[in-house]
Amino acid sequence: MKYFELFQLEPHLNMDIGALEKKFHALSRQCHPDFHTTDGPEERARALESTALLNDAYRTLRDSTRRAEYLVKSQGFKVDGSRAPREMLMEVFEINEGLDDLRSARESGDPVSELLEAVNEYRKRIAEKRRAYERQLNGAFGEWDDLLANDASEEARREHLRRLAEIISQSSYIRNLEHDLEDEVSH
Repeated sequence: MKYFELFQLEPHLNMDIGALEKKFHALSRQCHPDFHTTDGPEERARALESTALLNDAYRTLRDSTRRAEYLVKSQGFKVDGSRAPREMLMEVFEINEGLDDLRSARESGDPVSELLEAVNEYRKRIAEKRRAYERQLNGAFGEWDDLLANDASEEARREHLRRLAEIISQSSYIRNLEHDLEDEVSH
């Protein structure tokens, strides 16, 4: 949990972003290469490495989804956004079929207005699913923070991280599908 430790933070998922930003700026002033121009080459190289790590950590921790993904990955869990959630398999099949029809109609010069309407309906449904996963993620964030606050067992924490990795994976798939739909509509 190097990123959390770098900012001297507990690995909470709900975070005060303003406080994180203040710590980032304070740490940046300490290690930025511009403040080490008179140091030797080794010290300047270390400052550059420290700044790169600090920037990566800050970009990750300031975004709630990236923060959660970092936490679960740092604890050995895998996030895989390439698989459709099981309960959506038929719907994803229907969406992909609709996208294929739209692409084919565009290539052949056929009218696409009805197909675009169908894709817009898919977009609405997927946007609602994304919002549902976001609500689920936010709830899981609170549960994780409660586990930490209550000094829960390692087993309870690991089980929660497993569930969190699953939610993030499904949410990632939904976001990717939503981007694909947006791309097709914007053509």
